[in-house]
Amino acid sequence: MKGFTFCRHPELVSGASKKGFTLIELLVVVLIIGILSSVALPQYQKAVFKSRTAEAWTNLKNLNMAGNALCLESPSTSGIYESLEDQLAVDVRESKNFYYGGSISCNHSTPVAFVAVYKNNPFVELWLNAKTGRRSCRDYGSGGCQQLGFTKYSSDSNICTCGATCGASNCYYAD
Repeated sequence: MKGFTFCRHPELVSGASKKGFTLIELLVVVLIIGILSSVALPQYQKAVFKSRTAEAWTNLKNLNMAGNALCLESPSTSGIYESLEDQLAVDVRESKNFYYGGSISCNHSTPVAFVAVYKNNPFVELWLNAKTGRRSCRDYGSGGCQQLGFTKYSSDSNICTCGATCGASNCYYAD
């Protein structure tokens, strides 16, 4: 009588078939995926942040054009954006990522400005001067303006829309 075996399947008895992965091979693959994702995730988040700000600049530009059109129609107009919303014919108080506001003062030399406040980081405000069209970024120390490419600090109200009203915050602009 020959030897007794528990398994009679010929491939398993002879060891001829080795299917599947070893634990070490799986761990190496998981490690490589982890390293690649740790490198790619910050770049992805930066790209998402920049694409969201493109939405804000578009809406601010629309507000700027509507504000300038309102000043051409009635030069004595002044007030905040929310109270003049019907006259501006632009309904952008809030979007998915930003809150919008601003002031209109058609007959004064003070900058007419519109602002977009980022909902996920309220320490970053994007400003658009309605008279000059210049973009600036107000930062309360979060570093968000530098992520958007605003690197030059200024307190000049002709360059940086928030100007003297920035207070303890930092105002940046880009060329």
